[in-house]
Amino acid sequence: MRYKDLDNIWKRIFELEWESLCNKSKAIAAVITDENGNIISTGRNKIGEYAIPNPRVCHAETEAVRDLDVGKYPNLRQYTLYAALEPCPMCLGTIVMGGIRRIVIGAHDDHGGAIELLDKSSFLSSKNIEVIWMPKIYGDVQRGLQTVRELLYNDNKAKLEIMLKDFSVYNLLGVNAAIKLVDNGVFVDLQKCCLENIIDQMIKLIEEQ
Repeated sequence: MRYKDLDNIWKRIFELEWESLCNKSKAIAAVITDENGNIISTGRNKIGEYAIPNPRVCHAETEAVRDLDVGKYPNLRQYTLYAALEPCPMCLGTIVMGGIRRIVIGAHDDHGGAIELLDKSSFLSSKNIEVIWMPKIYGDVQRGLQTVRELLYNDNKAKLEIMLKDFSVYNLLGVNAAIKLVDNGVFVDLQKCCLENIIDQMIKLIEEQ
């Protein structure tokens, strides 16, 4: 697989993640599509952007659900939310309360993922949320981009080590690929980076492991 092989939904997700990374936020994004697969709302992580009064709650999924124009797009239960990373408890609650009933996820989150709550809460289970997991390569790219962000901006070495260990539970290949790209100086000047080339290099390194 290469960047050109991705559909428009995942291209948009990775574009949004790159935008977040360049703004020192976490490389996580989400989009919502209508019943025909058209993108009708997007959201990206903004927790590193302090022009926002409380950026800690600006997660990708909550941003996508908040910005969905329900007056223009009222058929909520027919829509799908694509989450690059398994939603946390806050995001899962927002998705459910926002009326979305189908979630497609790129990467498992061993630390903050909350999909298991769908089976543990009678309220949540009553909503009959459909969950679909993408092939592992999507998770490897997702965690690879997150790893790049942490390596570039996380000065807390102890926390960085813990985070990379967490990312590696399901997506070690993506973490390793990102580390190699950073070590090779690919991200010295982010303004000169081409996302398509980065994704292609990352996937190539993942496939070679």
